[in-house]
Amino acid sequence: MTEPTLDDMLESLPATEDVGGCRRNLRSFMTPRRVFVGIAVLLSLILIALIVYLLWFLGRPEVLSNEPSVAGIQPIWEVFGPGEGERPLFSSPSGVAVGPGNRIYVTDSDNSRVCMFDSQGRFIREFGTFGIAKPAAGYAATYVPGSLNYPLGIDTDEAGNVYVASFHNDSIEVFGPDGAPLRRFPDPEVPTGMGSSGYGNAGIAVTDVAVSGDRVYATDAYQVFVFTLEGKLVDQWGKPGISPGDLDHPNGIAVSDDGQVVYVSDSNHNRVTAFTPWGKVLWQVGTISGGIGDQTERLVELPRGLTVLPGGSVLVTDAFAFSLVEISSGGEIVDTYGERGVQPGQINFPNDVEPLRGYVVIADKENGRVQLVRLVGEP
Repeated sequence: MTEPTLDDMLESLPATEDVGGCRRNLRSFMTPRRVFVGIAVLLSLILIALIVYLLWFLGRPEVLSNEPSVAGIQPIWEVFGPGEGERPLFSSPSGVAVGPGNRIYVTDSDNSRVCMFDSQGRFIREFGTFGIAKPAAGYAATYVPGSLNYPLGIDTDEAGNVYVASFHNDSIEVFGPDGAPLRRFPDPEVPTGMGSSGYGNAGIAVTDVAVSGDRVYATDAYQVFVFTLEGKLVDQWGKPGISPGDLDHPNGIAVSDDGQVVYVSDSNHNRVTAFTPWGKVLWQVGTISGGIGDQTERLVELPRGLTVLPGGSVLVTDAFAFSLVEISSGGEIVDTYGERGVQPGQINFPNDVEPLRGYVVIADKENGRVQLVRLVGEP
């Protein structure tokens, strides 16, 4: 007995059927052409779904290490630099950011460049050249658009543009997603707002930068500056002192997902402060040090880079405690992770941190590497 063909199956259909009181010819409707078109559309949808799944799956960080967790940190991968070219290794990687497409950006401070990696830690490209915007007396400036001079903090906007705190050039350098220089602000030769810490009281000696919506937040020695994406100054707050809201060399800034809370690592005050977007203090965590010889037990020793986790809590790098400190959105310490060392999962003077799809990227500064880890807490 032979298998029926498509034509045989069509012939077996009733000639007509009633549809809403109307007669419809099924044989003319179910032609081979229409059947094949339907099958092709169905296969196309299945293929598209498969491609979307593969892109999602391949974008997930792959566990490349079977190392056990270390003080609540499970290592996934580590990179020590591009691994190619004239400068294959990092030299003091200080800042990390995750942009669209899960691209990881690292400020390689001593090499005055930004290195880009994919979510697996594979090197993509580097950008930024060394250039001096404000040379010492008797020397010529070497700055050209895209130059960096000891870059520290870094962040991206929704379009994928990259904002870099160029510390010694007293400005923020902005690059396109492909690393092409776009602009810089503020002008390092012009006083900024009501005063700033840039060399010669011009520009800002910017330590970190955070982008939220259409605003760019930046820290200098004693203040927070707020700019538009194009670089227009719209606000500033903070001053030297020890009162709530005063700042002493803040080195980290991040903004809540809804844009309503600005978190600042007040480094030399050994505390983290939550502000409204216009500078009103919401809460503080930490105790100001009494100076050399002070034996006060501090909740955070030297907070530096920080980020907001998907659940809303804040994760802070504590450089002197060689740990990551998680603080709730209400200002309570949730957990601490990490210990000092050079093995995978250990950290040494961590300087910045950023979430990546359930994992965390750490700028492990004194180990000269970037690590992707999972926070698992203590058993």
